[in-house]
Amino acid sequence: MIVEEYLVNMVKAFCSCLLLLMSAGYLHAQEDVSMRNTFYLGAGSANSDGAFENDDTPFSLGFTHQLVNSKMVVGFDIAGEGTMLDSTWGRDERPKRGTSFNLLLGRNMVDSGRFRADAALLLGVREAAKDCPDSYIGWRCYADRDPETDYKGNFGGVLTLSFDGFALGLRATGESTQVLAGLRF
Repeated sequence: MIVEEYLVNMVKAFCSCLLLLMSAGYLHAQEDVSMRNTFYLGAGSANSDGAFENDDTPFSLGFTHQLVNSKMVVGFDIAGEGTMLDSTWGRDERPKRGTSFNLLLGRNMVDSGRFRADAALLLGVREAAKDCPDSYIGWRCYADRDPETDYKGNFGGVLTLSFDGFALGLRATGESTQVLAGLRF
């Protein structure tokens, strides 16, 4: 469990540093930096087929940035996907949608100015279970403590195609397959 918490903290720290660097301008050159960023929203279907698996519609929110003078694309993605077994509020392993925190590392495949295609590998972690001792007076956990969360690895890929400022794509992991729509700026 300590390893999973460490991985989650590392993903959060990397995403924070990436946002800080981009907002400070360190990833931008003095020349044209337009149309190197993509922001997307996604929704799709869950890859579940069991009685103890969550069937809620998965969704995602993501951002990618192409580094200047490079075809490398970096980004992050936060999604509601997969099954998290919730044992809080007096429940016993109730299937709920988990949250995943992911890094995107990829490459720009085609860039003709108006048309662009990017492919990225998705690596991250997702919530698998939350558990805590039961409360006897109606709190989520005994003595109103935070529940312990277990994490599992999350792997997949993201493909985005964009024309002018509009982007469409596909996001696939072991937990869900999603269609993406977004903006390139």
